[in-house]
Amino acid sequence: MLVHEILNTDIAPLKTTDTVALALTKLDLLHTSKFPVVHEGTLIGMVSLETLIEVADENTLVSEIPLDDAVYIPEEQHLFEAARKMLSYELFILPVVGDSMAFSGVIKKRAVLEALGNVFNLESFGSVLSIEMMPYDFTLTEVIRLIETEGAKILGVAVQQPSEENEMYRVSVKLNIEDSSAVSASLKRFGYVITSQVSSATIEKDFSERADELIRYLDI
Repeated sequence: MLVHEILNTDIAPLKTTDTVALALTKLDLLHTSKFPVVHEGTLIGMVSLETLIEVADENTLVSEIPLDDAVYIPEEQHLFEAARKMLSYELFILPVVGDSMAFSGVIKKRAVLEALGNVFNLESFGSVLSIEMMPYDFTLTEVIRLIETEGAKILGVAVQQPSEENEMYRVSVKLNIEDSSAVSASLKRFGYVITSQVSSATIEKDFSERADELIRYLDI
């Protein structure tokens, strides 16, 4: 999924002729600490709440205050890169640009979370297997073959790379079947380590509650 598919064009950016008072209002309404600024349709930077609250006169124009460098994403970039940037820079709103830094709109963190859910088929019933593999054994080809041999289809795959705490790859696989015991047994016979095996019927209520809690916590 590409960024332009979840583009929000209803949220107007700040202009250099806007006041600090308007900027503060926008940041408060959108629950964000940074917001894009454009000049003649071109993204030129971002205002930050930290800078705005230091301005004594709220009638000061945005053009008269220092701007942060713009953190942005091109329209044709992938959703995963947008998610990475939002996490890296702790942004709730990410500006989207076209050619020559022309401002196209923004994407909101909630839209990104919902899109990720669609990409990984989180709402589809089935089951989830978590598999650990040593780096020298890491290949998805054999795992996919064994899963499909048991009549299951893969709806989504997520890979967590090795870290200092865990030297193994962690692969989470969403399957289209509720009972994944046959798939799990087949993988174990070929030496794969299954760390968890859960069906949608078991996790649906818990996942829904946790997702609601996360959204409320993020205030998005």
